[in-house]
Amino acid sequence: MQITDLIFNVASLFLMMIPGIILVKSGLSANGLGKGISNLVLYIAQPVLVFMAYLKEFDMSVLINSLWVLLFSVVAHTIFSVVAMNLFRKAEDEARRMLRFATIFSNAAFMGIPLIDAILGGEATIYASIYNIVFNLFLWSLGVRICTDGRDIDGDGECDGEEIRKKSGASIVKALIHPVTIAAVLGLIFFVTPLSSFITDGSNPVADLLMDGLTMLKNLVAPLSMIVIGMRLASINFKGFFSNIYLYVFLILRHIALPLVMVLIIRLISLTGLTLSAEVTATVVILASAPAASSATMFAEMYDCDAEYTSKLVATSTIISIVTMPLVYFISVL
Repeated sequence: MQITDLIFNVASLFLMMIPGIILVKSGLSANGLGKGISNLVLYIAQPVLVFMAYLKEFDMSVLINSLWVLLFSVVAHTIFSVVAMNLFRKAEDEARRMLRFATIFSNAAFMGIPLIDAILGGEATIYASIYNIVFNLFLWSLGVRICTDGRDIDGDGECDGEEIRKKSGASIVKALIHPVTIAAVLGLIFFVTPLSSFITDGSNPVADLLMDGLTMLKNLVAPLSMIVIGMRLASINFKGFFSNIYLYVFLILRHIALPLVMVLIIRLISLTGLTLSAEVTATVVILASAPAASSATMFAEMYDCDAEYTSKLVATSTIISIVTMPLVYFISVL
C-alpha cells in the first residue's frame, strides 16, 4: 500500500462526515437519529462486513497472520494500558478515568474496520476483526473497571464499583457475544470448511441474491460510520477545552508515542528474520494509531464519568487522526 493511497482513503472517509455535520447544523437531525444509525452499523452492517471477509478459499497463511495480529493486539492493549494507568494522576477523578480510557482504546471497530476495508480490503478485514476481539475483551474488563473502581456514587463513604458493574450487566460475556466477535467466529467456520463455496457459487441464483444483499449491507459501513461521527462533532462546544494540559499529553500518547512503540516492536521482530505480511503490519499500525474509541462516550454516559468532556476528547482525537494516522504509517514503512 502506498502512503498516497492511505492519505487519499483517509481523506475520502473524513469527507463523509460532512453530511452528518450538515444534518445537525441545519436542524434536520431528529432526536435519536445518530444512535439509530450507530446501531444499524454496529449490529448489522459491520458484522456483515466482517463475515464477508471470510468468504474465500481456505489459506493457511491467513490463519497464521491472524495469530500474529492476535498477538500484536494483546501486546498493544497491554502496553497502552500499563502506560495510561500510570499517568494523569493529578487530573480530576472523572477526567482521569476517561483520559486513561481514551488513551488505551482506539476506534478500532466503528472507524477502524471500515477504514481497513476501504484501504486494504480482503484478508486485512479479517485481521481487523481479530484485533477487535482483543479490543472487546479489554474493553469489557479493564475499560469497565477504569470507569467504576473507587467510585462512591451514593456518598456513603464506601466504594460502589462492584455494585455499579452488576447493575450495568458488565462482564467478559459481553465481549464474547459482541456482534463483531460472533461474525468473526461464524466467518471462520465458513473459511475453514466448504460452506463458503455455497454462498460464493456464481452459478447458484439464490446464492447470488444473498451475496448481493450482503454486499449492499456491507457497503453501508463506511459512509454511515463517518456520518455519525460528523453528527457528533457538530454538536460539541469546544470553548475553553484546549487550555487543559492533559489533553495534549493524551493526544501525543494516543496518536504518536504509543503507536510508534508498536512500530518499533514490529521492526524488532522483523530483525529476528521472521517475515510479517504487509497486511498484518498495516492493520496493526493503522488500528493502533486510530483515534480514541467512540465507545468512550457511551461508557462515560453509562457510568457517569463526564460524557461531555469525553465527547470532546473523542472529537479532538478524531480530527487529529486525519494527519497522524498517515504520518505513523509513513514512519512504519520507512
